Parts: sequence; structure tokens; C-alpha cells
Amino acid sequence: MQERLGVNQLVADFITHSYRISGSLSVRQKKLADQLNDQNTSFLVLENVYLSSIEHPAEIATSHPTSTLRKSNIVAVIVASRDDGLPREHTYGSYFGAQLTQVFITVPHFEIKGHLRIAGRWDVRTVLISGTDDFITILDGQMRSADHPATTFTGGAILVNKARIEAICEAKE
Repeated sequence: MQERLGVNQLVADFITHSYRISGSLSVRQKKLADQLNDQNTSFLVLENVYLSSIEHPAEIATSHPTSTLRKSNIVAVIVASRDDGLPREHTYGSYFGAQLTQVFITVPHFEIKGHLRIAGRWDVRTVLISGTDDFITILDGQMRSADHPATTFTGGAILVNKARIEAICEAKE
């Protein structure tokens, strides 16, 4: 279900503590990462929404034409394409000058593996405390349920809520 529905709509999976919420989001004026990190609003509005439990993510529990999500309750957002997970400032040139570092992250009930874009020297404190962004982008990510290890989500990018990060580790290459 993770794809683009045209230039103005992006389909994504929003993972909360208990649910997988799949829906489309308008990206006409702002990219997904920029909307998640926008300090002026605490909510996202989705269209064509399907909800399923984390225990049974393939079984749709309910669907609705629209839904409003509280950003602070989102653990992570999964999108198919790398570019759809990057903020606008990283999509035009500056993205390629940085180093990609393989990381392992734990959040409540999930573990996430992938690559984190690091400008300069690797320092976990920089990732967690610098800047005003609430979400960090993990490229070529995999998110697995700790409670149900067979439940795995993958995407070109996973945007992780920094407030939900329990541990972040540099993975061995």
C-alpha cells in the first residue's frame, strides 16, 4: 500500500503503539518529513484510511474516509521511496554529501534497522538532542515487532519519532 497516488498524495503506513494506520496524505505544499517536524501543528490529516492491529497487520479492522492523527502518538511512518522520507532540504544536493551509518534502534514494541544520514562525525547525542526535528529518517529501513517477530514492515524510508527512541546503536558493518 506504500506508493504515490500522484504528485499531490503520498500513501504511507503510520505505526502507533497498537495500530498500523495506512492512508494518503497531501504533500502538495510540504513533504511528509517537513509536516511531521512542523512545530506549528500537532496533527496530520489522512484520507482513505485503513486500520489494522499490530498483531494482525494484514487484517483490516476498519476503514474511514478521513482520520486525524496526533503526531506525538506516532512511533514511526513507513514510505516506499527514500525521497518521500527526506525533508525538502535533503532532497536537493546536500543529501549526497553526508555519510550513511547503519543503525539499530529500539522503540516501544519494535526494533528498527537501516541507515541514518550523518553529516560529519558519528555522535548519537547529536542525533537525539540537536535540532528541532521530532522525527529522524532511517533509509532502507526494516521495522520488526518485538512482541510478534514475524510482523515486519520495510520501506525506502522510516521516519522515527525521536521521543519514542529507547536506544540507538551503530550497527557493525
